[in-house]
Amino acid sequence: MSWLILLIVLNLTFGLDVSRISLQSYTFIDHMKRVEELPPVLEGRKVREWMREDKLPEGRLFIDNREMGEKDLEMLLEEMNLEGLGELVILRHGWTLRRTNMRMYPTDRVIHKGNPRIDYNQYTLLEPFTPLAILHTSKDGNWLYLQAPYMRGWVRKEDVYQRDRESLLKLREMPFLVVTEGKLNIGKITFGLGSKVPYLAKDGKRYKVLLPDGTSLWVRKGYGLEEGHPAFSEEKARSILESLLDTPYDWGGKEGRWDCSSLVQSLYAVFGAELPRNSAQQAKIGRVVASGFSSYQEFKNLLKTLPPFRTLLFMKGHVMLYGGMEGGDIVIYHSVYRMTKEDGSKWFIGAIRKNYVEREGLRNLYRSLVSVNVLD
Repeated sequence: MSWLILLIVLNLTFGLDVSRISLQSYTFIDHMKRVEELPPVLEGRKVREWMREDKLPEGRLFIDNREMGEKDLEMLLEEMNLEGLGELVILRHGWTLRRTNMRMYPTDRVIHKGNPRIDYNQYTLLEPFTPLAILHTSKDGNWLYLQAPYMRGWVRKEDVYQRDRESLLKLREMPFLVVTEGKLNIGKITFGLGSKVPYLAKDGKRYKVLLPDGTSLWVRKGYGLEEGHPAFSEEKARSILESLLDTPYDWGGKEGRWDCSSLVQSLYAVFGAELPRNSAQQAKIGRVVASGFSSYQEFKNLLKTLPPFRTLLFMKGHVMLYGGMEGGDIVIYHSVYRMTKEDGSKWFIGAIRKNYVEREGLRNLYRSLVSVNVLD
């Protein structure tokens, strides 16, 4: 059992090093870029590769309310305006004016396999003030192909505030407030969990915050807003997750909520850690402590030695947060569409949920785990 003692010592030694986590993300994940540090000119070939690298899933697909055919895909590719890419792409910059969706193709049309809520054209939700590098324009001129810090894709042009690189650098250097609740309205702008709201001046507990369109207003710091990133604590992470319980599951954040990986990403953004967007990428971050188990008891014994709310449990296509032990039972937090219970039945949850593994008949989940990672 010497390995258990070693793990306990390691967990007592290391805390949440947000700088190291962010560095891992930008080092190991190609989709992640510090957009203000990109070169002023990129090869058109590279941008074209980025635009074509992701594919729709195989099998029968629907577009809106009818079956999708080859002609539909040809039209989507035509709208990407690939022929409009020159040998060199001169970067422009800016940030998002409001919450907006980033798409695989420059269209709002829904591509699915029979359930329109699972839209394969949806990449992610971008929060206001998300820094951007602008790489290309759609054929109709209504969409921009962008590199954001953790994803690249198409965003509606009307949702982007185009500025020069110097303006973006100034924005990034400003002091800021952090949103620590699910969502918060400031003026007419909605900010989600982990968003940063820059401010221009401070007067006691009052802050003159900047809005994405360049206007400003005074707000009072209170519930849901903290100055700068708070220090990580298990209690704060638990409190945030508990406040989000029963929020409906939202594939790709299309309706402004969370799927499994965006919940993890948003939670750690509160504390200043930048994580990739999808679960497969997140599984490459942190310290891998296990990649499979021979029994449920082996799984449980390991978790007892690992830090709650810094331990991530990965299945293929899904990520969960280990929330410690309660009454001798393993607790997990996640945004989940459905689960398979140990009796083989399908459990359609469709929400952010706190699950008790033994009490709720989920001991079998250990069989599907591909990685257990600790963020430290």
